[in-house]
Amino acid sequence: MAVGAGAAGGLLWQFSGAAAWSVGCGLVSIVVPFVLNFYFPILPIIGLINGVQALRRGRVIGGIVGLVLNVIGGIVSLFASGLIGG
Repeated sequence: MAVGAGAAGGLLWQFSGAAAWSVGCGLVSIVVPFVLNFYFPILPIIGLINGVQALRRGRVIGGIVGLVLNVIGGIVSLFASGLIGG
């Protein structure tokens, strides 16, 4: 029982701090343009910075997930702004 609880706690630790901010920024920058017809052009950049900080602080899993989500969010923001896809 203690091994399972420790593993779950370790995984949750990977998604805390700067990694949580990075994942949150990425999710918001992906979802909001589809739901509200509004986009945040700076949010994916802030999320990328937080993802790099998470990687440097040892939260590798959360940092990588945050970076991937923010790259996708940046592409969605470019489509929403009309710079890509006309």
